[in-house]
Parts: sequence; structure tokens; C-alpha cells
Amino acid sequence: MNRTVRMAGDAALLIFIAAAAIFGAMLDAGDGGFSQRTHPLAWLGAQGVPRATMFNLGGFALPGLMAAVALWPLRPALPAGARWSARIGAQLVLLSAIAFAAQGVLPLDLEEMDGAASGLHAAAWTLWCLSFCAGALALAWGLRGMPLRPGFVAICAFAGSIVFLLAFVAPLWIPNAFAQRVAFVLWLGWVAWAGRIPPLSRA
Repeated sequence: MNRTVRMAGDAALLIFIAAAAIFGAMLDAGDGGFSQRTHPLAWLGAQGVPRATMFNLGGFALPGLMAAVALWPLRPALPAGARWSARIGAQLVLLSAIAFAAQGVLPLDLEEMDGAASGLHAAAWTLWCLSFCAGALALAWGLRGMPLRPGFVAICAFAGSIVFLLAFVAPLWIPNAFAQRVAFVLWLGWVAWAGRIPPLSRA
């Protein structure tokens, strides 16, 4: 695994955080009605919003593609004795990166939140969330008991479970905008971690 691939996950995380902070501040300063506390990040890339295309590139498309680069070597790096669920899990977490990038290609339509465009964006978000949660848990299940780096199985299981809770359960008690941001950062943090160890090298 070369240095470029190892650093791709780190770059994805940093670019995402910078895009969310910078474009959010710019829209808020311009009295665009945006608040990090109450609005989903996809609002910054919605149709008709100033600098939406630039945010979709820096907030979703580029981080998602870089996450895919970081996760691409994961399946070939699986131990020879890995169970089939681990191999499926590696494919699913890669799919989550592609789905994350797709959110930037399929922006919301604030004029018609129940329309086709917003529905496609929601579908991309749902695919991102479910593919990562299922993939991380499948990796943990398929690699249990194998001589891997310490904590790899536990961290996969933890990340997949927490992202699921943040996406579907936590918004019952905390603001959805906050839960979504934590889920995105946790996912990108896991990607950066998984892409750098390399995670499946035997200790």
C-alpha cells in the first residue's frame, strides 16, 4: 500500500471538515438563513444555493472519491482464511464511499423536498449509511478470532453500530443536524484509520 493511498483517508476527512466549516460560514455570513445547528449539510449544496456546486465538490464528491481510494485495497488485504462475510463487508464499505460521493452529484431541491431530486439525494444518503453500517459489522463478524491488528474487529463493530444509532435513533433525542455531522465525521475518521494502519497486517 503506497503513501498516496494511505493518506487519502486523512485528506478526505480534512477536506470534508474544511468544506463544511468554510461554506457554512460563508452562507451564514451572507444572511443565507443557514445554521450549522439546525440545517443538514446537504442544504449547502442544494439547487439554487450560492456556491452549491463548489460545496458539493468539496463536501461530498471529493471526500467520497478519496475515501474510495483509501478503501480500495481493503478487500485484497483480507487474510486468506477470511470468511465470506468479511469479503462482502469490504465491498460494502467501498460502496459507502461511492454513495457518499453521489450525494454531491444528486443535490437537494429546496423548492420541492418531496420531489425526485431530493428523493435521489436521500437515496444516496441512505445507501451510504446502510452500506457502511452493514459492511463494518460484516467485517467485524467475518474477521473475528483472526490474528489481526489489535482492536480492528472491535473498532469496525463500534463504528458501524454508532453510525447506525446516530442516523436512525439519536435524532429522537438530539438535533438531527448534529447527529448527522457526528456520523459523517465518525465514518471519515474510520476510513482514515482503516486506510493507514494497514488494518489487516498481522501483528
